[in-house]
Amino acid sequence: MLASATIQRGKKKLGNFKRLKFNHCLLGAVSAAGLSALLAMGTLTYSAAADGSPVSGGTVVAGIDPGQVSTLNTQLTSQTSSLVVADVWADGLMTYDWSGNRIPRLAESWQVSPDGLTYTFKIRGGVKWSDGQPFSAGDVVFTLMNFGKYNTYLTKLMPLIAEADAPDATTFVLKLKQPMTATLDLFDKEVFPVLPKHVYDRTDLLTNPANRAPVGLGPFKFVSWETGRAITFKRNPNYWEKGKPHVDAVVFALIPDPQQRRNALATGEIDWMWLEAAQVPAAEAAAKGGKFRVVEIKTNAPEQAVVDFNMRRNPMKNLKVRQALFEAIDRARIVQDVYQGMANKAVNAIPNQFRSLHDPSIDYNKTYPYDPKNAGALLDESGYPLKNGKRFSIELTYPAFPPYDSLARAVQSQWAAIGVNVKMAGLDGQIWTDKVYKQHNFDASIISLTGRTNPVLGIDRSYMCNQSSVPYANPTGYCNAELDKLIAEAAATPIDKQKAVYSKYAEIVARDINEITLTNARYFEAVSTKLKNIDVQFNVAFNTHPNWQEVWIPKDQQN
Repeated sequence: MLASATIQRGKKKLGNFKRLKFNHCLLGAVSAAGLSALLAMGTLTYSAAADGSPVSGGTVVAGIDPGQVSTLNTQLTSQTSSLVVADVWADGLMTYDWSGNRIPRLAESWQVSPDGLTYTFKIRGGVKWSDGQPFSAGDVVFTLMNFGKYNTYLTKLMPLIAEADAPDATTFVLKLKQPMTATLDLFDKEVFPVLPKHVYDRTDLLTNPANRAPVGLGPFKFVSWETGRAITFKRNPNYWEKGKPHVDAVVFALIPDPQQRRNALATGEIDWMWLEAAQVPAAEAAAKGGKFRVVEIKTNAPEQAVVDFNMRRNPMKNLKVRQALFEAIDRARIVQDVYQGMANKAVNAIPNQFRSLHDPSIDYNKTYPYDPKNAGALLDESGYPLKNGKRFSIELTYPAFPPYDSLARAVQSQWAAIGVNVKMAGLDGQIWTDKVYKQHNFDASIISLTGRTNPVLGIDRSYMCNQSSVPYANPTGYCNAELDKLIAEAAATPIDKQKAVYSKYAEIVARDINEITLTNARYFEAVSTKLKNIDVQFNVAFNTHPNWQEVWIPKDQQN
C-alpha cells in the first residue's frame, strides 16, 4: 500500500514511499516519540548553551507504523503510534521529568487529603483549545466521567469514584470511595489526555470525527490525515506556553516497514523513529555516520511480551495445559532471536522496574523452566497424548507487525515441538483488537503490554475480573475473587507497605497463569542530530513522548 510512495524534502526523496503533497509551510523534517535524555552514561548529549538561541521554522518528521493507528484519541487506545502522535496535539494535568518527578501541566498544583480520598487540582486559567474555545476544569470532569470507561489504564479507578466535580473553572475535585495510592499517576498526559467537552458532548463518543481530527491543548494543531501517507500538524496559535513551539509543523510519515523507516533515518529523510530491538545493533553501527543517534531510554516503563490464554474454551481452561505451554517456550532463545539480546526474561507478574514491589523469590524461570519433556508429560496427564505426532490444534493470533510476528513464529515452533499444531493468525491491529477484546474469539494471543509507573496502570488490568470489552484489559475470562481483593488491597496500601501484598498477588498469578509473561524489553529510539535543544525536549520518563515544543532547527538546515 505504501511501497510506492515518496516524500519530497527539498530535492531529496524519502525512500520508496509515495509522494506526499504538503503545503509549503509544512515541508520539513523531524519527528519523534519518547527519546529520553537520560543516556547510558548518565550524561546529556546536548547542551542548551552550546545550541545558542532558538530560531523559528522548519518541520519535524517522524516515521511511525500506520498499522497501529486507527484513532488519534488515546482515551480509546494505548497503541504506541497513537500515543506518539497524541503528544503533539494533546495535553494532560501533569507529566514527568527524566528522574520520574511530576511536573505540572494543565494542573498548576494539587493537594491530597490526609485520608487519601479527596484530590483537589488547581487548573491553569486562560488556556484555549486549538479551535480557540476556552478550556476549564469542566473539560477535565467531562473527560474522566465519559471516557474513563474506555480507557484501559483507568479500569481500576472508575469503580472507586464517588464524585468528580468542577466547583469553578479552575478547580477539579475528585472524591474516592476508598484510597488508591497510584491515583495521581493516572492523570499524567500519556494516560489521561484531556478532551474538549464542547466537541464531544451529546455525541457518539466512539464515532465522533474528532477521534481522527482532534481538537486539543498541545503545541500543534491538527491539519490533515492522508490515509496511508501522513498525519500533519502545524503550530497551534492558541497554545498556552507562549513563544513555543519553535518549529512550524510536525509530520508523521506513515511507513509500515521498520527497515524502510531505518533507511530513511540513516539518509536524513526522517528525523525520529522507535527502534525494534532487532534493529538496534545495525542502527548503532549506522549512527556512526553522524546523521542520528541511538538512545536507550533508561527511566522507562516495563514493556512485557505476553501470551493470553482464552480460558473460556478447551484446552486453555485446563491449568496443566497452560503450564505445559509455558514450559515449552524457550524464553532465553526468544530474548536472543526476537529481541537480539535487548530484553530480559520476565521473572513474575510484577516487573523488576518496580523495585520496591518486586519479589524475586517468585521466579518463573524456576517454577516454569524451559523443559519440553516435562511439558509433554503434563499434556499426557491432561488427556492430550500424542497421536500421529499431534496432540491438539489451536489458533495463535497476534498483530501482524514487529515484534509480534517474529515472536509468534518462535512460539509456534516451540509449541509444535511438543505436538501442538498452531495455526497462525496475524491480523491488522484493529481487527486483532476486536477479535481478542470484543469478540473473545481466540485460543491464545500475543501482545506487549506497558506497565507505566505502577501496577495499577498497566499490570492489574491483565488479571482483574473483566466483563468489558476494553482493549488491553484481561481478555482471558479469568476471574479470581481472592486476587481481585488483593489487587484492591495493594492499590490502597501505603507505598512502604505494598511489597508484601504484591508478593501474594504475584504468587497467585504464577499459580493460575491466565497470562504468561515472556520478556521485559529494553527501549530504544533514534533521533536526528540536526535538532537543537534535545536535552530539554527529552527531559521525560516512563515512555512519555516529546511534544516537540522545545526543539529548533538551524535556518541553514530548514527545508
